[in-house]
Amino acid sequence: MALFVLVSPRDALVSVVIVVGLLVAGGLFFLFMLKIDREVLEAEPGDVGAFKH
Repeated sequence: MALFVLVSPRDALVSVVIVVGLLVAGGLFFLFMLKIDREVLEAEPGDVGAFKH
């Protein structure tokens, strides 16, 4: 993250805010899924059993 901030130009503040916002939103979603529905995170993509409920 620090490297991203160092290599981005000062004029690109809006882009940096958008990227940081998306990273925070993704992290919050991951924590939400970890707390609420951990079973979803334990299934691998393409696993046939993941589609059976």
